[in-house]
Amino acid sequence: MTSVSLPDVNSLVEIALQDGRVYPTRVEDTDGLILMVAAPRGTGDIDVPEPGEEVFVRWTGPRGLYTAPGTFTASVRDRVALWAIEAEGTVDYFSRRNAVRVAGGEPVRLLDLVSGREVFHGRFVDISERGARCQGTSAGLSAEQDVMVKMVLDDNLVALAGNVLTVSEAGGDAVVAVVIYDPPEAQAQIIRRYVMNMQIRARRTAAANAGD
Repeated sequence: MTSVSLPDVNSLVEIALQDGRVYPTRVEDTDGLILMVAAPRGTGDIDVPEPGEEVFVRWTGPRGLYTAPGTFTASVRDRVALWAIEAEGTVDYFSRRNAVRVAGGEPVRLLDLVSGREVFHGRFVDISERGARCQGTSAGLSAEQDVMVKMVLDDNLVALAGNVLTVSEAGGDAVVAVVIYDPPEAQAQIIRRYVMNMQIRARRTAAANAGD
């Protein structure tokens, strides 16, 4: 948790729902913990959350990605259609510097950066904004090799240049490869969003298990 305040008026934010829906929008007004955001185009009239539904407001700042849990309270007709969100008052901060790592399992391919030949395919075991640990089959992969990393995170294609840090045997024909990278901002946002979504899911699962 941090002492970071909620986003200001005109801040670009996303409203994330528990079922995975994500709506980009903008803060139109604030009153304490109440955020009035522009109803997302198209979905703001036909795909409105239920009052009382848990949501997450998230936005990117100069130091990383922020998320604030809250509750959808109402759809309001004003000069523009608005959604009212009541925040809980806490903000989670995901630092770029800290490169938070989460478990995953999405497919990943590594291509030799010079020849374009595929040298690894499998799935990543865990991932952060700065690197991924992958397990799969190798065809000429070696440490210190420059590669193109290709993976799909939340339906978004990520393709970025990286470098293989280590390659080790995992049993049978499988290997474990650690690849590091320094993504441009557009790709970094996709990875940060995926990491945050996985953390939210893990927290929700832990809370559900605790209630059993």
